[in-house]
Amino acid sequence: MESMLAFSTASKTIGFANQTAFLNGWLEGFLVALPVGLTLMVIVSMTIKPKIEAFLKS
Repeated sequence: MESMLAFSTASKTIGFANQTAFLNGWLEGFLVALPVGLTLMVIVSMTIKPKIEAFLKS
């Protein structure tokens, strides 16, 4: 998911004319989005998911 977000951001802001700049922009966006995505995944799986599972069991 982070790679798709980085791709769309790089394509909108940089474009496809300069492939080197596009790849650098994609990599920078991906490396910024990856820790954020992993952090959100851990928070959701440890806090929200157990509450939803408990609600659905009742």
